[in-house]
Amino acid sequence: MRLPECVRRQMIRLLGRDAAERAQTAAELDALDADYSEPPLPEALLGWLNDATGQMRWKRARPVAAEELADHLSDQYEAFRSEGMGEDEAAQATIREMGDAVEAGTRLDRAWRPRPDWVMLVLVLATAAAGLALQYILRQPFCAWMGISPGNSLANQLFYFAIGTGLLFLGYFMDYTILGRHIRLLYALWLAVGLFLAFSPWRAVYNGRLFYTAQWIWFFPVLFAGVLYSQRGRGAEGVRNCLLSLLGMWFLACIAPYMSALGILTVVCCGMLVMAVRRGAFGRCTRGRLVLAVSPLLALLGYFLFLLYAVPHARERLALVFHPQADASTAGYQGSAIQYIMFGIPFTGSETIDGAEWIKLDGAGDWLLLSVKYLWGWTAVLLLLAAVLLLLAWGFRIARRQNGLLARSVCMGVMLTFALQAALYVLQNCGIIVFASHGLPLLSYGGIYLCQTMLLLGLLLSAQRSGGLERAEQQRPALRETAGSLR
Repeated sequence: MRLPECVRRQMIRLLGRDAAERAQTAAELDALDADYSEPPLPEALLGWLNDATGQMRWKRARPVAAEELADHLSDQYEAFRSEGMGEDEAAQATIREMGDAVEAGTRLDRAWRPRPDWVMLVLVLATAAAGLALQYILRQPFCAWMGISPGNSLANQLFYFAIGTGLLFLGYFMDYTILGRHIRLLYALWLAVGLFLAFSPWRAVYNGRLFYTAQWIWFFPVLFAGVLYSQRGRGAEGVRNCLLSLLGMWFLACIAPYMSALGILTVVCCGMLVMAVRRGAFGRCTRGRLVLAVSPLLALLGYFLFLLYAVPHARERLALVFHPQADASTAGYQGSAIQYIMFGIPFTGSETIDGAEWIKLDGAGDWLLLSVKYLWGWTAVLLLLAAVLLLLAWGFRIARRQNGLLARSVCMGVMLTFALQAALYVLQNCGIIVFASHGLPLLSYGGIYLCQTMLLLGLLLSAQRSGGLERAEQQRPALRETAGSLR
């Protein structure tokens, strides 16, 4: 027995929504939809639909809104036809029922208008401005020591702040879905640029590290979000392909060399992959797929445990990380000095430690929290950390509110990266130096780092701005012929 048309259409929508939630294709609809094709709308209704969607200023949302509106028109039209009306009479009755096309389109425009997260935008700009002020104050001793004009230093910082603000809005207005549509091209381009920065005659080496390559690596999480999206619905094979994409990041991190970036980005990407597996992005969530997703972390953990077991020096180094005073004269000197300035923990020779010297050397960069504590006390440090925690908490709030796989992955990738960067920076400023930190997002000194951070936050806001549209697009089993003609 053939189901009534309205029931069949509703079943297709429900199955399509379920497939979208699992980030799969709507192939399972074929059996139900094989002998069914929705009749085209009459010309009068097509004209009304075209006039209504033409009022929408966000062109990317028009096909989605058009399909939803076409479904409403079709349902109403079929209802009038079932009452015995002719085609033209039913079409005119439907138009009268739906109201004026321009007014309906204006309501659609308001409903589908992208809305920025003003709280996050204000938090980003305010934190970056606070970082600019701190850098100007804390770099005064360095400028006096090096004979640099404070005005020139401030002008340089303002220049990068302006560039970073421009990149923030560039990322915000960028269509983040390009990551899902052209990920192979973008991945190849990212890898090629990284190799060029590493091997070109213009490469820069700073503290034994390829500086520009080390900065370029941090864009990988947003690329990995595109890889996740492109492999959705492919089961264990999709998970393996996502892990294979890590090889490019590992290669660039090794030639930089930048082991802290390698560790942080591996944790971030594996975390993104686990969340995608748990949400059913690769089909049914199984224990085997979860283990496969964390296999790089398990391999790193196994290697670390092997070093602790087989290499006595590794055990000694680990002990010094948590108790640097055990060898404060040599390997543990830096950690001991930091803990003396921050917490007043004494050690042999601590009476010679001068916090002002640390501020002069790099008070606005690697030791910003130490400098703030030395100058203004723990209250200022806690206020600074509260601002960072608020920024991170609001960013994760945005990420968790995204329902689309690509939008959620982009937001989570950006925020996990910043959270781990901030955690490593705080540990370093507490004298627990596991790896060299990259910086404290938006606050610590570094023009290129600020620009990089602002661009990533712009992409996060782009995903927040139009992530709801991605969800709606995933829920469509297919664009009907009517909506497709309005593209």
